[in-house]
Amino acid sequence: MSCYPSSWAEAIKALALGELGFTACGIARAEPVEPAAVERYDRWIASGHHGDMTWASRHREVRNDPRLLLPGAQSIIMVALNYLPATRQPAGAARVALYAYGRDYHRVMRARLRRLAAHVEELTGGATRACVDSAPLRERYWAVRAGLGFIGLNNTLIIPGRGSFHVLGAVLTTAAIEADEPCTDTCGECGACIKACPVGALNRDGDAADASRCLSALTIENHDEQLPPELARRLDGRVAGCDECQLCCPHNASAVPTTVADFTPREAVMRLTPRAIAEMTAEQFDNEFAGSALRRVTLATLKRNAAEGLHN
Repeated sequence: MSCYPSSWAEAIKALALGELGFTACGIARAEPVEPAAVERYDRWIASGHHGDMTWASRHREVRNDPRLLLPGAQSIIMVALNYLPATRQPAGAARVALYAYGRDYHRVMRARLRRLAAHVEELTGGATRACVDSAPLRERYWAVRAGLGFIGLNNTLIIPGRGSFHVLGAVLTTAAIEADEPCTDTCGECGACIKACPVGALNRDGDAADASRCLSALTIENHDEQLPPELARRLDGRVAGCDECQLCCPHNASAVPTTVADFTPREAVMRLTPRAIAEMTAEQFDNEFAGSALRRVTLATLKRNAAEGLHN
């Protein structure tokens, strides 16, 4: 397939937004992260606000320069995929974050990114590398640089007019592709998420969310035998993740459910209860949640979270 370089961006976005079903697609120049953003991140790590997410403190050099992930990289193609389910768990269920209702988003995103990367290689002749939440790439930062949206006070990427219920993916390439203008929107003075957070993990510093308190981080990343009592009392039935800071966001008032079949809620999630988790065997867990993001939480951690919820 031949294409003039000036039309590469248009062709890539047409595939991403059309056949591949991404909600948004934008392109940024591959270059070092801005010093102010590096300082902000380093300050977050130094304060211990990354909590149990020890991976966040590793690979600092790569995290600050995406070109180290792909020698010769000149462009970063950022995409977002809507995961918002059309139905929710019933009252009394063991509460699971909305992104984990269906198939593991890593698998869903990776398959689509591979197709996008193959297209980019055919189109431009450049080398590529697809990244889905596992490489030390600052996805939200690059999504802003690529014009997809802005980082809200709730620390999620908010796509104007479409909200924040999206997972992000990236394709790095050695091809020089026309870049988009960064998004300059902000939350302004809203602060609804700060008020809604059950444990006060958010503040107006935005990127400085305290993951050592965040219920989403605690229920997924913390694998201690017990959670801090003051935080465990706030679980309110949550066993994997927390969506409060997104559910209250005005930008999500007009969010529409996903059309991605892989994100259709699985029955095992919809009927999950704290009591069922307490009685669940390893075999049942493997059978019912194969291919689910809940497998990343582990059964032992789910049992702990469910028990904390029952006791509080």
